[in-house]
Amino acid sequence: MKKKKEEPLPQIEGYEPEQRTISMLAANIWAVVVMVVAGGVGWWLIKWIHPDAALAAVDMLWFIAMFCVGIVVHELIHGLTWIALVKESFSHLSFGTMPGGVYCHIDVPMSKRKYVVGALMPGLLTGVVPWLAGIAAGSLLWTLLGAVMIGAAMGDIMIVWCIRKETPDTLVYDHPSLGGCYVYRKIDIQ
Repeated sequence: MKKKKEEPLPQIEGYEPEQRTISMLAANIWAVVVMVVAGGVGWWLIKWIHPDAALAAVDMLWFIAMFCVGIVVHELIHGLTWIALVKESFSHLSFGTMPGGVYCHIDVPMSKRKYVVGALMPGLLTGVVPWLAGIAAGSLLWTLLGAVMIGAAMGDIMIVWCIRKETPDTLVYDHPSLGGCYVYRKIDIQ
């Protein structure tokens, strides 16, 4: 699952990297499960709160267009969030496709806290917010789009799960060619 040309792993004095990656197949299976559950729950809530809500055929065309744009925006949010948090230039970002998904890669090590914020922000902004807004407004289109975008964030959620036990100040480096990252552990020199 090659993202791009392999780059050398940054060497940080006093730290040793440990790879943490996920299976893109597992991420995509979980994505479908989450999409179905979130879509079903959202549909049920809308029909309960807004019994007259309906989904027109034209809504499906909008859904497809908004999903395509949403995937691009999802990756841009990763990059913009990480760049803002680490205060680096856009030259540290790369975007592309790999088997099973699309990606945004940043080539700057950062604290676990910053990495997690950047990893989860797209799922929140392109998934949870539209899902909740759709339910509140009675829009099946926005609710279903939100459900699909929550599912699209499953890889990110799985990566965060892989590093959940690390301390907040642990250094994390986004994996350049697989879904995942490296965590940098301090070497005890005695």
